[in-house]
Amino acid sequence: MVSVVEKYIRFCESSFGVSLMSKEADYLRNELEGRRKILDVGCGIGTFEERLPELNIIGVDLVREMIETARARTPNTYCLVDAKRLPFLDASFDALFYVTSLEFMDDYKKAIEEAVRVLEPRGKLIVMVLNPESEYFKTHYSKPGSYFRRMKHKNLGEMVDYIGRHFNVQTNYFLGIDGEKIFDTQDKRYASLFIMKGNKRK
Repeated sequence: MVSVVEKYIRFCESSFGVSLMSKEADYLRNELEGRRKILDVGCGIGTFEERLPELNIIGVDLVREMIETARARTPNTYCLVDAKRLPFLDASFDALFYVTSLEFMDDYKKAIEEAVRVLEPRGKLIVMVLNPESEYFKTHYSKPGSYFRRMKHKNLGEMVDYIGRHFNVQTNYFLGIDGEKIFDTQDKRYASLFIMKGNKRK
């Protein structure tokens, strides 16, 4: 039986997955330019560390196989830890991001509290979550055994409100998908991702 990690690796290495991850990496590169020390929470197999070697990124994940695979792919530092209990000192980072990871956590609020703790004053947060209103999401969610069914938090408004307690939040839709076609759009019917980003309040 193929493991979830193996399925994820296959997706990342498919032509569609490569195109998708490259678009996301380009977005992160633009947003994180000039940041000195960055934390990737839910790093998976190190996809963004591999695509953004010019950035100083530490990756953390809760799945041992993901971390072991990431360590074999890039020389970055990776830690097997729970996002709700990060083993870092207060104000250790000036940027932190989640890419399709926060919405799958049991307690996203506790994870955000940890993000607040480890970020410097005015540290930058970027959260990319799956957009449950998109056709892309609905198509995959309808398939039996779909990983999308594991998404625990679909109320994006609630997430924005909570994150907004700690960060000056801006939101936008991103990464249109129609079949195998990937394109730029702000139309929530086609945008596969919803983004929340902003600097930590002092």
